[in-house]
Amino acid sequence: MPCLPGHPHIAGFTMTARIRIFVVDDEEDLTDLLHYQLGKAGFEVKFSNNPFDALGKARDFIPDLIILDVMMPDLDGFQLLRMIRSDNLLQKTPVIMLTAKSGVEHRIKGLEQGADDYLGKPFDIQELTLRINIILKRITEKSEDTSSRILSGNLILDQDNHSISISGKEIDFTLTEFNLLHYFLKRKGRVQTRDNLLLGVWKFDTDVETRTVDVHIRRVRKKIENSGLEIETIRGVGYRLIEKPNKP
Repeated sequence: MPCLPGHPHIAGFTMTARIRIFVVDDEEDLTDLLHYQLGKAGFEVKFSNNPFDALGKARDFIPDLIILDVMMPDLDGFQLLRMIRSDNLLQKTPVIMLTAKSGVEHRIKGLEQGADDYLGKPFDIQELTLRINIILKRITEKSEDTSSRILSGNLILDQDNHSISISGKEIDFTLTEFNLLHYFLKRKGRVQTRDNLLLGVWKFDTDVETRTVDVHIRRVRKKIENSGLEIETIRGVGYRLIEKPNKP
């Protein structure tokens, strides 16, 4: 079935797990409009009109993408963007900046500080939706490249041979454990909720309970403990694969 323009059918995302958009703008009329229009397009939308509490709300929400206004009182979008890029939960989240300023220097400043795209006000909602879809599609395609071997820490995952080795020693993984670790490796550093994992690894198998995810996480953790990698728990949110910090 063909997709409607702007409808968020993106490789790697499904409508069962709605794409999460977080909007930060001090103009209530604009956030209300985006909440309605993007929600109608199929996105899950939350927003903040106060830049000072935006970071905390975004950390609770764990969005797939942030829309950030530049011109806000006391704490502007550039300052908030630097905070996002320094936050261990949000630093990899794509950001689209909105501004009423038309100068090229502001666009360059935003992109230099880590914005993924820049859109001037007033803007067309269809153009914004298209830009959201393009960014998320690009990120998904990058994380789903065709390389058959993934090297991370002391670990090598070989998709062709369906094998995992650590420091040259092959480790036994069940099919589900292999798929779970592969999913994490493709998204290393990014927080994954249980719903993300159920969709990505189990495809929301009706026989799977969320505690099954936790059991498999524990098994994989034990098997990769000498790999230089670890799966950390983000309390109340989910899990994230990271490289173990070097011990002093």
